[in-house]
Amino acid sequence: MAYQAFYNKYRPQTFEEVVGQKTVVSTLKNAIKDNKIAHAYLFCGPRGTGKTTMARLFAKALNCKEGLGHQCNACDSCIGIMKGEHPDVIEIDAASNSTVDSVRQLIDNISYQPIMSDYKVYIIDEVHNMSNLAFNALLKTLEEPPEFAVFILATTEPQKILPTILSRVQRFDFNKVTEKDLITNMERVLKSENIEFESEALRLIANLSDGGVRDSLSLLDKLVSYAGNHLTVKDVDEMLGLLSLQDEISLINLISAKKTKEVLTLVKEKYESGMDITRLQNDLISIYKDFIIYVTTKEESLMDRLKESEARQLNLSLNEARNCVETLLQSKRDNRNVDDVVSHFQLTLINMMSEKIVTTESVQKSEKKNVDDPGDRKQNALASQAVEIRSRSNGFVSEHTEEKKDSNELIRYTTTDIVKLMYQGIKQDRVAIKSHWDDLEKYFNDDKYSYVAKPLHLSNLSVTTKDVLLVTLRSPIEIEKINKKATQPLLQELIKLCFGKTYRLLPVLEADVASAIAQYKSGGKPESLECTIDFGEENKTSGSTAFMDELLG
Repeated sequence: MAYQAFYNKYRPQTFEEVVGQKTVVSTLKNAIKDNKIAHAYLFCGPRGTGKTTMARLFAKALNCKEGLGHQCNACDSCIGIMKGEHPDVIEIDAASNSTVDSVRQLIDNISYQPIMSDYKVYIIDEVHNMSNLAFNALLKTLEEPPEFAVFILATTEPQKILPTILSRVQRFDFNKVTEKDLITNMERVLKSENIEFESEALRLIANLSDGGVRDSLSLLDKLVSYAGNHLTVKDVDEMLGLLSLQDEISLINLISAKKTKEVLTLVKEKYESGMDITRLQNDLISIYKDFIIYVTTKEESLMDRLKESEARQLNLSLNEARNCVETLLQSKRDNRNVDDVVSHFQLTLINMMSEKIVTTESVQKSEKKNVDDPGDRKQNALASQAVEIRSRSNGFVSEHTEEKKDSNELIRYTTTDIVKLMYQGIKQDRVAIKSHWDDLEKYFNDDKYSYVAKPLHLSNLSVTTKDVLLVTLRSPIEIEKINKKATQPLLQELIKLCFGKTYRLLPVLEADVASAIAQYKSGGKPESLECTIDFGEENKTSGSTAFMDELLG
């Protein structure tokens, strides 16, 4: 018997064998059970997710000799469908039959009764390739076909199908199959083939398959031919030209350290040994993305590629990760327009290492130089510079970064502004407000206030003056939600509801407060305690009371 590729050999023959797509399977089974069979369906979704397979299974369930809804795989009807030889199940490739003449021929034949089954099933694959004239010729038949005819249209690009066609079909969207389901399916195949494997190797294959069952089995078939009876991570890396995850983490750390020579040498050596540049580019994007997710959420379950221990090995800042992702994504978009992808990728890496990051040390030096002139905001504005604070406990970086928005939108402040508010702090008011802080939870589900109530509740109340609340957060993402002039009126309403008095709100990063404390300790007391932060309204001044003893104690 001729060799069968895995994706053909292990193609599902019943609804129960379908990988993923539980919603689609359940809906179709119930439709058959309740005898609510539509005359036209549209199966759409990414390649390799089971659209054509599901169409054949549906045809089986309609025509099995054991009765409606069965898939015995033993009767003449089921066997004919499996072999592609059933006279009443007609599969058409729209890519090669896209003309109006092809559709008219189909329409002429549709009126004839089924030969050996109850239903004639027309499966039109890649239906988006049909011309507009062909679609228009099909319209009337789709709307009023014979009772025994069922159309199943399959496509990866539903947006290209005429709205008049879409309105005449039941649409089913096939999703990318989860990594877990792909791995389970590959384990089943390898066990049937008596092939040993490393679980991490299957995870790599599932990741490369991008949610496609067919792609995963095609890759697996290719790798088994290379590896023999024992599939390992090393086999996957060698065969597909991949860097190991540890190699990719090392590369990212070299990029962060701006070691241009080492980075370009490593990439050149790996490329000459068979590394896939495009795959590496995608892997780096995935790793940077996972790092950003972990730093902002601390949730390992939300990451696709990294584990917590691996994320902690990355020695870079959140700002660096964002910049690198943007550079890599732009490079990926430009790949189609370049002749030499390798040289283009090398230039991309050089660009990534050319990003300028302003560190806390440099900012503090700048502040010290200008301590006699606290009004010089160009030199002292933390809100308009990137700030990095390296944590000794985990090596991560928190930062405060200008997001290139309109300067009239963000509330800008300096280290000196924070110090002024500290001197104006009222300890008793802070204690009283802090005791009612959880009252913000009442507004978590409120349509008007929920967007600001949650990040405000996550913040830590640091300073309370006569008319300003200074709060700190670790995450720049949360600060962005409430550090806007346009948001001030809503925040002031919420604060009055919870605490009985109107305060303006100044959200800052914990790193900024740390810098302000350092300035205070160095004797950088402002000459004037008048606070001139622009909250988007007329500025007010506050009186002064001792607060630093309590803060620093």
